[in-house]
Amino acid sequence: MADENSPVAPEVEMAFRAAHRALEAVCDDRVLSEERMTISQVIFQFPVVVDEANCAAAAQIGPLIGWRSLPKDDWEPVIALHDFDNDVHCVDGIELDRRSVEGLDDWYDSSLYQAARAYRRAAGWDTAPGEGGIWLLMLAPDSHSGGGEDERVHYSGNLVGFVIVHDRDEDGIYESVAHIWTASSWRRRKVAQRLLAEAQKRFSIVEIEGPYTEDGSAFLKACPIDQST
Repeated sequence: MADENSPVAPEVEMAFRAAHRALEAVCDDRVLSEERMTISQVIFQFPVVVDEANCAAAAQIGPLIGWRSLPKDDWEPVIALHDFDNDVHCVDGIELDRRSVEGLDDWYDSSLYQAARAYRRAAGWDTAPGEGGIWLLMLAPDSHSGGGEDERVHYSGNLVGFVIVHDRDEDGIYESVAHIWTASSWRRRKVAQRLLAEAQKRFSIVEIEGPYTEDGSAFLKACPIDQST
């Protein structure tokens, strides 16, 4: 429905309404339908619709992310690590773009936060993981460009899964897995299994913290850890 005496050109209204309708399809019921709004309301809500669509895409295929590393001969996903606790940004020759970790202005613009938010919604938790602990990340590349003086190239792709570990008793030993997430389109491809195995290889993991979702409980039954040490 159009505003009475609206100064918005018809082609602008049609474009905004069409774009709004297209994005509504992936936003569940978190946004109002454009049919119920004036064009001014549609334009005002449009950034919210875009944000919700981005979150839906992150949940499905993982948020966009960039990193630098030595060139690979294949396009298989790789495991990277980011250590918030010790401010370590480059591990095993893989360095995440600062925007991926810190965003343009703050944490809430970052790729890692977008994945954390998708995880929170999927699990139904009250809050998303924040800037803490050590994050093991599964990165699926889809393009790369040039190299620098150190022969590393820049990759772009999607963050399709993470495992976050913590040193809860602050003894310098990371023993606890706090969160495990995989983008929905990447499930049943052993993403979480590979990340958990990597966490166990690198750290003295003895606990996976609850509560668990139904899918999480099933995963832990299939991939238990040795909690006897």
